Amino acid sequence: MTLLLDTCAFIWLASAPEHLGARAAKALDDPAKERTLSLASVWEITLKHHTGKLPLPSPPEIWIEEQIRLQDITVLPLQREVLYLSGNLPKLHKDPFDRLIAAEALHRRLRVLSPDEPFVQYGCDVHW
Repeated sequence: MTLLLDTCAFIWLASAPEHLGARAAKALDDPAKERTLSLASVWEITLKHHTGKLPLPSPPEIWIEEQIRLQDITVLPLQREVLYLSGNLPKLHKDPFDRLIAAEALHRRLRVLSPDEPFVQYGCDVHW
């Protein structure tokens, strides 16, 4: 099974694992589950860091890449089909990053690791 980490799940895995739900932590500990990250999360973290909303111990291009390597995460290339699908999703949630991650999960049939309700509303397979 492949897990698509929501941005908050990636941040918590890397810097505050106590924030992960027990089921999420167990899933992340399972070596049979591949960990993936959307480029939307890379973009979101970078923007939030540069606006001062997300302090990081080093610049995003260093911190994110270190965490991807340390946590054995595969970054998914963003596909045009995902962008089109994100624009066609119902307007249930204003966050464009969540919409992209939801579209990525739906398009690739991945399980989203997130505590956020909008992923359920979009019909994603969610684990937390």
